Amino acid sequence: MLKSALIVVAVSIAAGATIRAWAFAIFAFFLMAAFGVVILLKGSSLTEGIVSSLKLLVLMEICYLAGLFAFSLWGHSQRRRKKNAIADRSHATGKRPHG
Repeated sequence: MLKSALIVVAVSIAAGATIRAWAFAIFAFFLMAAFGVVILLKGSSLTEGIVSSLKLLVLMEICYLAGLFAFSLWGHSQRRRKKNAIADRSHATGKRPHG
């Protein structure tokens, strides 16, 4: 269970940085359905399979949002740094930047 949770965390954070929410929701649904089937094939009860799948689904969603937030924050800081560099150059040259 720990290995699958670590994989879910890594995939979800990476997905938060790359794909849209609706695409992630579809991906997460199919992944958790497959995970539930694997749990059932190992001999667990239906209730245990559903509960385990829902736990990992919630973990996936939280990690997706964390990845989305972190990537967005990183992008904003990069744009701010680029904007400040352009402003510093314009003060040094005395010319205004284009665009």
